[in-house]
Amino acid sequence: MKIFSLFLIFALSAFANEPQALPQIPDINVQPSTQATQTQSVSENNSTKPTRNPFESVITPKQSGQISNPPKLDLFTKTTLNLPSSARKIKKIALSYQNLDGSISTMEQELDGNIDWHFPLVLIQEVQANTALPTISNFDFHNIFAFDIDKKNLILKTPLKLIRDFTLASPTRLILDFKSDSKQNLQDSITTNLPVINEVKLQTHLDFYRITLNLDGQYKYSLKTTKEGLEIDFY
Repeated sequence: MKIFSLFLIFALSAFANEPQALPQIPDINVQPSTQATQTQSVSENNSTKPTRNPFESVITPKQSGQISNPPKLDLFTKTTLNLPSSARKIKKIALSYQNLDGSISTMEQELDGNIDWHFPLVLIQEVQANTALPTISNFDFHNIFAFDIDKKNLILKTPLKLIRDFTLASPTRLILDFKSDSKQNLQDSITTNLPVINEVKLQTHLDFYRITLNLDGQYKYSLKTTKEGLEIDFY
């Protein structure tokens, strides 16, 4: 009996000293039911979400890539430069200006001559009308395209639908392509002798007519469709 008791005490002691696995502590921040619901929701959203065409641009371009309401700027006319009393000769003049893209450039002009500091130097910009050649601001191409040009504004009346517009450089041109189902081959051109738009051309392509506006320099433009055609403003 003693031997059995000693054996039982030894077994209980050994069992008590054997390392026991700790119970798993539940994570109070994650609820199994919620996590399963979220996983199911993500799966459903991914399966039902429409796929994007990889060849389609993510950014939607603005129409014509231009500003619809151009700012109205005051035209520079005149400024005077007062010289110090030590000035005796003019050697060079530098002019900084802002480009269409907002960058700043500087042009320099070498000069050479005596100056009198009592009198200021004057920088002036004058708009001079070209009276040597007659100007044309209203004209028509084959009773399909009617043009009305007023300074930097162009009203173009046509029953055809514009399919694209873009610019080209050297020289600066604005291209307007119009959808046409007609097989009629039309060619025409006119020199306006106007500032901004100095020449207009009409050409026929396979299924569209192309109007080319030759410009006398670099401009931005805004274009809007009207009931009768187009209205374009240059600035």
